[in-house]
Amino acid sequence: MENNLEQKIKNLPLKPGVYLFINQKKEIIYIGKASSLKKRVASYFQKNSDVKTRVLVSHICDIDYIVTQSEIEALLLESSLIKKHKPKYNIQQKDDKRFPYIAITLHEKFPRVIFTRRLIHNGDRYYGPYTDAHAARKTVALLNKTFKLKTCTRDIPLKPHERPCLNHQMGRCQGVCTGIVTEDEYRSVIDTVMQFLDGTIDPVLENLTALMNSYSQAMRFESAAVVRDMIFDIQKMLQTQHVVTPLGQNQDYIGITTHKDEAYILVFQFRHGSLTGKRIFVYNNAEYTSRSSLIAQFIVEYYANNEPPQTIVIPDMIEDRTIVEEYLSSKTSQPVHTATPKTDHEKAVMHMLHKNLDLVIAQKIAPGWQKALFELQEVLKLPALPMDIECFDISNIQGTFAVASMVHFTDGMPNKKEYRRYRIRAYSRPDDPGMIHEVVGRRLQHLLNEGIPIPDLLVIDGGKGQLTRAREVMEALECSVPVIALAKRLEEIYLPQGSDPLCLPKTSPALKLLQTIRDEAHRFAITYHRNLRDKTMTASVLDHISGVGSQYKKKLLQSFDTIEHIKQSDAQTIAKKAKIPATVAQKIYDFFHREER
Repeated sequence: MENNLEQKIKNLPLKPGVYLFINQKKEIIYIGKASSLKKRVASYFQKNSDVKTRVLVSHICDIDYIVTQSEIEALLLESSLIKKHKPKYNIQQKDDKRFPYIAITLHEKFPRVIFTRRLIHNGDRYYGPYTDAHAARKTVALLNKTFKLKTCTRDIPLKPHERPCLNHQMGRCQGVCTGIVTEDEYRSVIDTVMQFLDGTIDPVLENLTALMNSYSQAMRFESAAVVRDMIFDIQKMLQTQHVVTPLGQNQDYIGITTHKDEAYILVFQFRHGSLTGKRIFVYNNAEYTSRSSLIAQFIVEYYANNEPPQTIVIPDMIEDRTIVEEYLSSKTSQPVHTATPKTDHEKAVMHMLHKNLDLVIAQKIAPGWQKALFELQEVLKLPALPMDIECFDISNIQGTFAVASMVHFTDGMPNKKEYRRYRIRAYSRPDDPGMIHEVVGRRLQHLLNEGIPIPDLLVIDGGKGQLTRAREVMEALECSVPVIALAKRLEEIYLPQGSDPLCLPKTSPALKLLQTIRDEAHRFAITYHRNLRDKTMTASVLDHISGVGSQYKKKLLQSFDTIEHIKQSDAQTIAKKAKIPATVAQKIYDFFHREER
């Protein structure tokens, strides 16, 4: 076999092309490019090669190759073949669900801009992945607010007598469901959003200005005002941009770091001097590829779908620099250059980029909530990472003042803006499972009606009974979402499938996260229940005193901590402390002390 390989190497041409290493099972295990196939392949079999190369060579049983017309053609063919065959020893981009994307749902008639961690190949446009989930969510909210985009999933046109959603009534949506905006007009706004996400800000402002003027000429002044506000919001946003490059240049900064067998590549995008985004990419099998080769391969793959800027700043000079720059320049109307950081500003930006990479690695080594979420996905066999979790709890005293709480955790942290409180309507006697049925149904019905994304996991504070009733209402609504129940006594997790509860170790990060979420839901429910009870009890006492109206009642409650403190005070103290007339204070005193007379 060795003689056969030696003979094949001798017969290789001195021309550019792509070589393929094949193992005993006839599997392609490595693909590479070369300006001279014979010289490059022969270099693998030298005696002084490193350990990683010797491991690769030990598995080679056959060699195949494809001759190309040029080194650029070899570069592109190598990238294409790696994607197709996914060889064991080549670096492979990893679909890491920890990092989010911004998606534009182009498969819909009226596309939406949404935050997602799931890549679905249905024609939608994805931007990312992003290192900061909070920043990505904030960007989505900003785009929806600025461009007044459709956020619901309601069918258009609306059914007869169906009213537009609250967003349109509040001026947060253009109102495509009302027919005042055509599909073509709305699509032009979506095109502007995509330009914005691509970083081409000036054409966005020019297009919006032209659109505003056309609306004005057509005497559609309300539509013109909406576009005017968009322009103002974008200009205001650009004024708050603090990270800039000199002279308003278009530049990309690419940084790389490795951890074990993974490589992390981070891209900072500067367009017209402003930082418009940062994207993270993860690769496997990084130990078999040098940093320089990895960056070169990444650049070819990345700019196959993204327009290259004038300058690409990289930490190390890449192999085949001239070939790569020639390829990039062919994709745009201006020359593209790669360079290592030279100026103080470029070095500062690259330093900031690597600090971001260090943070990514730190989160991987000591992931905190990330570890808990990954464990939850594994032990509960969830279809996706539970980035959005909602938990329900019931609080009541023998059925009276019955309330429910719902807390929302995003990325393992409380998202208090999404907390909700509910007064139980259907039950006047103790029935926790029934109350869970009611409140889960109300929550899911609201999400479905408003087109709000369903959470990745529902947690019920309770046992099997509560879980069963929650599943009943989910089935009735035809809403499929993972749901579990967490019982307090032994911290048992009840699953929809099977009768035996799941018990996780006390040190389990997943269990600790569930306990934190459950305890927060309990605290929120108890607080609401107590406030409601106290308010009702207060009303039942002060409202029975003749001459004490709402204003006097408000002053009394602001001046005294409790009703008992009012009862223990004399009329003079009540009048002075609450700043109310002495005659009214005397009536209050007499009311509380009538039994003593």
